[in-house]
Amino acid sequence: MSREFVLGVDHGTGGCKVTCLRSDGKVVSEAYAPYHSFYPQERWVEQDPDHWIESAVKACQEVLSKFTADERKKVKGIGFSAPHHVAVLLNKNEQVIRNPIMWNDQRSGDESQELSERYGERIFELTSNAPTPTWTLCHLRWIQKNEPKAFQNIRHILLMKDYVRYRFGGEMATDYIEAEGTLLYNINKQEWSEELCGLISLNSDVLPNICDPMEQSGELIPEMAEALNLPPGIPIIIGVPDTAAEIYGSGVVSEKSGLVKLATAGNFSISTQNKVRNSKITTYHHVINNLYYQNSATNFAASSYRWFKEGFLKETEGDASHDSVYNIMNKKMEYISPGSEGLIFHPYLNGERSPHWDPYLKGSFFGITARHSRKHFARAILEGVGYSIRDASDEFPFDVNSPLKIIGGGSKGELWVQIMANIMNNEMEVPQNSDSSFGTCLIVATSVGWFECLKEATENAQKIVYRATPKKDAVNKYNELFEIYREFYNNTKDLSHKLTNIQERI
Repeated sequence: MSREFVLGVDHGTGGCKVTCLRSDGKVVSEAYAPYHSFYPQERWVEQDPDHWIESAVKACQEVLSKFTADERKKVKGIGFSAPHHVAVLLNKNEQVIRNPIMWNDQRSGDESQELSERYGERIFELTSNAPTPTWTLCHLRWIQKNEPKAFQNIRHILLMKDYVRYRFGGEMATDYIEAEGTLLYNINKQEWSEELCGLISLNSDVLPNICDPMEQSGELIPEMAEALNLPPGIPIIIGVPDTAAEIYGSGVVSEKSGLVKLATAGNFSISTQNKVRNSKITTYHHVINNLYYQNSATNFAASSYRWFKEGFLKETEGDASHDSVYNIMNKKMEYISPGSEGLIFHPYLNGERSPHWDPYLKGSFFGITARHSRKHFARAILEGVGYSIRDASDEFPFDVNSPLKIIGGGSKGELWVQIMANIMNNEMEVPQNSDSSFGTCLIVATSVGWFECLKEATENAQKIVYRATPKKDAVNKYNELFEIYREFYNNTKDLSHKLTNIQERI
């Protein structure tokens, strides 16, 4: 049988990753092309959509660089994923009106509070989610208030992955999971809500048609085919948001199975047949029928460690831009006992999401003494992110099944995986392939007929490469420190708000 291929194109917060999956279930090539964010003001985060397209083309070209002419003809589908909530606003000429506001932007704190106070119960009733600065509805309300001309010029709204797919395939559409991330979609009726659009005087006609994630949405247009040296007409598949692709691709496809993600942000996710009604967690349909996935999340996970590396390690650890710095620090941290000798880190470097949903929280190190060195601070960061994810996970009223899958850049370090196993008191499993581009490949592969169903695809393609089991002594110690972590937050959250007020007056 002749081998065929599919491509999964994932745009993350910092770059585009493309994975090529072969019809025997093997990943044959991967590539990554970075791009950057803009920070015009404190708590603001934006990106340029043209950079997404440039990075996608570059990563696809690299993935296909060793393909023969015959192999290029056997690429049978391309699918897409990207973060929730990121709206690309287009005018009547289908041109981008302004740089998109990213999911981790916190500028719409006042707008989310306004929507919560006036319509919060109704929004939650229709969407199973609550307004916060993360959601598209709040971003649009901010634009309506602060950039009215831009708001008035909106003729089309596409979400991040859908805009990239539109540039590849020429058709505007979205999937129901992506739509749920806008707070403009009725999760019960599974349709755009005129009532929710009316809260910000938005014409629902500007929103895209809603499709199944496995549906085709156009074909590879000649311009893109030429850039990638592929034949035009390759099916373009709708896809899903990145978290949905990760959860599915990692094998979290049964009731009460769970996942921890240590990437730019951190996530704790559970698959469930029955929605937990809690405004502090987020709720979406799973790509697997009759399941939901529910999330709690922290804004700064692996990015906390990256912040520390770039700001504090260069002088003593060599070139701070080099990945080996992480390896050097990981070896040093192994000799630091659990708890970092009383040093506790709160990773609120850009406000916080679950369970606090407070854009004004400030990060901190607590318990500093003269005996603490860089390696103590580094380990405290890994532990602080773990406390934050545990804090978020406690919003669920039931225990998740063991083991938990753990993914993201942080899962590549065995030390951090062990720390998470101890803090969460749960066995951790690291899947061989876990990023969104891989999950997207499986969706495309199922769409083009390689597998009978989505569940079969992930069960056949996924393998576990590493396991960590909790160690009792460390679990007990972390339980005590976690209570201090929580108490410190409760005693200092008002100070974060006061500090923000002072900063804004200066």
